[in-house]
Amino acid sequence: MPLRHIAIPSWPRTTPPRYPTYALATRIQSRLQKELLAWKALRDDPRRRPDDAPPPFPTLISFTPAPTYTLGRRQTEPLSASELARLRAPLSVSLPPRDDHKSITTAVFAPEVLHAPRGGLTTYHGPGQAVLWPVIDLRSPQHAHFSVRDYTCLLEKTTIATLRRVYGVTGFTTSNPGVWVRKDDDFSRDEEKISALGVHLRRHVTGLGVAVNVGVSVTGTEATNPWARIVACGLGDRGVTSIAAQLDLLPTHEIAPEDITAAWAAEFAERLELPGAAVEEEDWETWGKELQFEPVGPGTDAGFIEGQVMQS
Repeated sequence: MPLRHIAIPSWPRTTPPRYPTYALATRIQSRLQKELLAWKALRDDPRRRPDDAPPPFPTLISFTPAPTYTLGRRQTEPLSASELARLRAPLSVSLPPRDDHKSITTAVFAPEVLHAPRGGLTTYHGPGQAVLWPVIDLRSPQHAHFSVRDYTCLLEKTTIATLRRVYGVTGFTTSNPGVWVRKDDDFSRDEEKISALGVHLRRHVTGLGVAVNVGVSVTGTEATNPWARIVACGLGDRGVTSIAAQLDLLPTHEIAPEDITAAWAAEFAERLELPGAAVEEEDWETWGKELQFEPVGPGTDAGFIEGQVMQS
């Protein structure tokens, strides 16, 4: 039984660059959750025969979204007009270089602001970040069983192992959810968050997951650093970092989110104790047709956002 991996594509090197929306990933996640919940209802039906429909595959969704701020369940009060305007102000995002030029290129986006069914406060998702959402049944007969706490630890341990395996970066956990690091393992320095974690469960079927900061900007003013606009996850006494910052690389230029997703999927499959720990990549074109994307412009599909390209 493989882990099914649905990698939603992005096109950072096109003009203009294109990234999937957070809403598109949520739409795919909801469909997978409904399939699992429907199977669980069938399984619990006393009229069911043992040879009725087999359980759906455990699945991982990975994507790099267009700039988005998400608000957690604790934020019950609506944002003021000035707070919304600050989050939605134009954000310049550094892009990977194209083969035809070496000059610095950026794209300008107007970030979306959405609510998410997770704990915590405001956080950011966007280019330079790998977002990984497993959709599994914690009580599935296909793999190991997990409590909610065990599952949270599973996500953190998978991320820590991937950071060490792929980049030699040492991550660790604290009393706060997520994965943290110290530059050069220097314990005289403050810990910084490199991966956020948020989980939502319904009848032990998982939603959301982790977001790993690969090459997203973590320094500078609010015009270029999305974290400067918020107190990330409400932790005002700690900073945010990225793999690129830890390795002294240029954001999005020398390191890409897709570099980490395959390794994370393999580590996760192994920890699920799936037979053979195999990962099976899903064809995105098939998913696009099944979800019935409607064209919204030349060469674009509903569910993807384009940035205005600026070059210097």
